[in-house]
Amino acid sequence: MSTKLRIAVKELLAPFLYRFPPIGLEPPQLGVYLHELLVRSDVPGDVAEVGCSVGGTACIASKIVRKYSKNKKYICYDTFGGFVDAQFEKDVPLGTSRSNLTRYTANSESLVRKILDIHGSGDVYLNKCDIASVSNELLSDKYSVVLLDVDLSVPTYCALKTFYPRLSPGGIILVDDCADEPEQVWRARKGFEQFCAEFHLVPQIRYGLGIVEKQ
Repeated sequence: MSTKLRIAVKELLAPFLYRFPPIGLEPPQLGVYLHELLVRSDVPGDVAEVGCSVGGTACIASKIVRKYSKNKKYICYDTFGGFVDAQFEKDVPLGTSRSNLTRYTANSESLVRKILDIHGSGDVYLNKCDIASVSNELLSDKYSVVLLDVDLSVPTYCALKTFYPRLSPGGIILVDDCADEPEQVWRARKGFEQFCAEFHLVPQIRYGLGIVEKQ
């Protein structure tokens, strides 16, 4: 089945396929993210989810922002078409299997919008872009919480360089897929550690999430 046909089928059957939010984060990581949204509700700045897949996490997390941080936007950044080939190839020598290249290709901005609408999260902003070369026009001046889940080392590093200067004092960036485990197939941790070394930050890992805070 072609990618376009797969997307069309998903959009047609979305009310049935996605009657429950299709959350991509594992429970420990999801718990940490939702906790940080609550405890940093008074920190100024929007909330960004970078690499939202089909929007399941945004369905849940945006409700917290809507209730407890009414003046903040919840903004998702994604290619809505899978990995950028050149970025993916950088991680192949590091152990990422080429079989994962097409894992997220059967996606689209319209599909994610439909899923968000099904779950009452139509106020979530969607920005289609490669976060490694995102336009300043798509970025807020300040962020309070950023969830970074782009799997690969290059976009992880680039996203950290983009969002850290815009992070409010008291804000936090959470980087998924940073667990030091044999079954870890992604190399986001390499981009996270490269960023920490460059900015003289001590790498912190919490339940598999890389942590970057601004005091």
